[in-house]
Amino acid sequence: MKNQRQKGATIIEFIIYIAVLSLLSGVTVSFLARMMHSYALIRIDKNFSQNAALIFERVFNETRHGRLIYTPTTTASQLSVRTSLNPPTDETFTYVDYYLDNGVVWEKREGNAAVSLTGANVVVSNFDVNRFYSGAAEGVRINLTLTTPVQNSTLSRTFSWTSSSTLRGF
Repeated sequence: MKNQRQKGATIIEFIIYIAVLSLLSGVTVSFLARMMHSYALIRIDKNFSQNAALIFERVFNETRHGRLIYTPTTTASQLSVRTSLNPPTDETFTYVDYYLDNGVVWEKREGNAAVSLTGANVVVSNFDVNRFYSGAAEGVRINLTLTTPVQNSTLSRTFSWTSSSTLRGF
């Protein structure tokens, strides 16, 4: 009788294939999980930057057109500016307030409803307004701190920005 070799895989080869496949799958899943976590952090950072940029753009656009910082309502967490930018009909100036309320920075123009300057996925934990004088020019320095609404998470982030602007009184 002729010695016939059977074709196919032995049980040991099958176990080795399963082990290699499991190892490759584990590495792939771990890599994908880290990539998703990194993507989420990048999204949060981008969202923070966009919110901070909008706040500074709006506040400093008004201060560049501002004639004075309205002292009676300007505090450490509120800025009131008398500005010539977009005044009501038949007026030459208007008052605009920026303030922090429940983790949101608001813009309130005289005669209009308050408008939120921050999105729902950030919390403003600090909106600190400091007045300063540079020669005859008056200005404001704003310290802004944004945090994620979810605490005790690996995605919890906090960033702070500081910027300043002087009144130019166009």
